[in-house]
Amino acid sequence: MTNTRADILAAARGILAEHSLADLTMRRLATDLGVRPNALYWHFPNKQSMLAALAENILATIPGPAPDIDWATDVHRLATDMRAALLAVPDSAEVVSSAWASGLAERGMETTIVDVAVAGGLPPQVAAGLATAICQLTIGLTIEEQTRTQMERLGVTGPSGRLFTDEFEAALEVILDGARFRATSADT
Repeated sequence: MTNTRADILAAARGILAEHSLADLTMRRLATDLGVRPNALYWHFPNKQSMLAALAENILATIPGPAPDIDWATDVHRLATDMRAALLAVPDSAEVVSSAWASGLAERGMETTIVDVAVAGGLPPQVAAGLATAICQLTIGLTIEEQTRTQMERLGVTGPSGRLFTDEFEAALEVILDGARFRATSADT
């Protein structure tokens, strides 16, 4: 029986869910799939390309733009859905960050946010800045939250008492308020 790319990505998600990114090696992935490590290289030339595909796989769960709502509401929804997708898979924010930094994964979420904002009337440069700010907020804060969760699970530290959802919402509103301001000041 041969494994597909989808099988490999599902197994990688399983390793992240049960263990951590540090435990996600090609050897472990092959063992979990019951194949030799070289069988994985038929689908992915190296671990980084597999992680890039995993990043895109995780973000592919986010519904696209909703044309029946205003741009700011839609961008807020996209950011919230991105955060939910990342939180659903342990260490996935780090996977996405690494895949984006390497240039091996598409930055489709940024493009989607830019498209929604431009369609809503924001100048392209403002929309690009908005997309960067939202994606970096979402990935960065989620890395921190996922790291903290892992540390608490391992007993390295106790609960922080931080309300990550509240922090995310407050920061997201500040970013959106800035974009709204820039949109209205560009009109004048």
